[in-house]
Amino acid sequence: MFLLQKMFLISLCVCFISGCYEDEVELTLNSDGSGTIKQKLILSERFMVAISENKGSQQGPIPDKEELVKKIGLAIEISSIKQTDLPDGRRVIELEGTFSKPEQFFLSEYCQKQIKSRIAPAGKGKAAIYCDMKNSSNGGPSLTQLYGLAKGLHISRTVHLPTEIIQTNGYSDKDKNTVSWTTDLRNKEGLARTKAFIEGPDKGSGFAVFNASRLKFTLPLKVTALPEKAVEKEKIQRDSAGLAAKVAWVSVKKKMATEGTGVAETSDLEIGIEVSWNEGHCPVRCEKPVLLNLLDDLNKDLVSDKGPRVHQGRIFTREKRDRKKELTLRAKKPSQNAKKLKQLEGYVEVIAGVVKKTVVLENVQELAGKESTGNPVLDKLNFRIKSIKGARLKIEIDGGHQKITSLDMLKEDGSKVKRSGGMGWGNEYSYDFDEDISKVTKCELEVVVAESIVKVPFSLEEISLP
Repeated sequence: MFLLQKMFLISLCVCFISGCYEDEVELTLNSDGSGTIKQKLILSERFMVAISENKGSQQGPIPDKEELVKKIGLAIEISSIKQTDLPDGRRVIELEGTFSKPEQFFLSEYCQKQIKSRIAPAGKGKAAIYCDMKNSSNGGPSLTQLYGLAKGLHISRTVHLPTEIIQTNGYSDKDKNTVSWTTDLRNKEGLARTKAFIEGPDKGSGFAVFNASRLKFTLPLKVTALPEKAVEKEKIQRDSAGLAAKVAWVSVKKKMATEGTGVAETSDLEIGIEVSWNEGHCPVRCEKPVLLNLLDDLNKDLVSDKGPRVHQGRIFTREKRDRKKELTLRAKKPSQNAKKLKQLEGYVEVIAGVVKKTVVLENVQELAGKESTGNPVLDKLNFRIKSIKGARLKIEIDGGHQKITSLDMLKEDGSKVKRSGGMGWGNEYSYDFDEDISKVTKCELEVVVAESIVKVPFSLEEISLP
């Protein structure tokens, strides 16, 4: 599903609106790896209404400056941030900030997930900026259909580089070493340009290769080189838990035409990552591995944001006993004549531990449909009871069911109503019980209020293709 499709199908819970959303980013990178960033968000009144119920979602557009500051984290030092609510209902958020090291910005979740940009080597004496203007899944409405649903959408990314641009698929002003990519659904001309880019050979993946000879920092960037402020706590956790990650295997499938008339075609590159830990320090779960850099020996960039074929974060009994877990990441297929992979860099985000709190809610029937339970622990997680009907309880909480380790409906005698199942998606989840709970007034739940998260790096300088 493209970025646009994801924004309206996931973030807005399939609320088909015609409101405007603009997201403009201007990034300046200096030769020493420092830089500046400016971001401007414009949300129409209709857009604000549509996302109001999804505030706190990790997937959706940023609704206010407080949420933007949370998304930024330690990625930049914020110089200024301003939020203006206009008389016509639009909201404008303007941000300026700086970063002192390339790792600080480019390895942050803000850059990877919000700006969707990265920097990597691109062969001898060359580097490249990549900017993803789409998403890797398939399905959903077409770009033309989205034009009807979301006319007014405008996303732009502009990068000022420290040296001359050698090659790009964006709009390039070579005199200023500047490149831009745009997704524009404001008019038919913008739609045509956007379709040509997103549905063209590069599938919406922007790139700009530039001269790296004057860069004063080394590529590829390494997670272990994050600023001390960002990783001081992580180092302590990694040393005590023995968390480590390594490349365990590489798999490539080859297809051959029948009767010997064709040439073998390489495809489906997958990489196995093994995460291990010390005895007595089993982590809670693992997120999917993140691939930061990977080239073949013909200098083709192989980094892909394709997710694993199945969810693989849970740690099972056998893995706990063996003190290791294997994860899989996917990459683009290598060049036809490639013989090696090189400069593989990435990390696995490991939830090393959690802090839990038990909360008991009285009179839960009266809380159904309200924006707050009045409990400070739950309010910090934006928890609310959406409805209680028959044998089903529907709730909403930031982080979804992973934030709730147990939930029980309690009868007057203190016994628990037996559960029969549950299901959910995103921040919403429903619990099914064996009997009617419409008159049960008490609910006891255990929630995760804090997580200890460690980015465990893995790397491999070179490996031959199978």
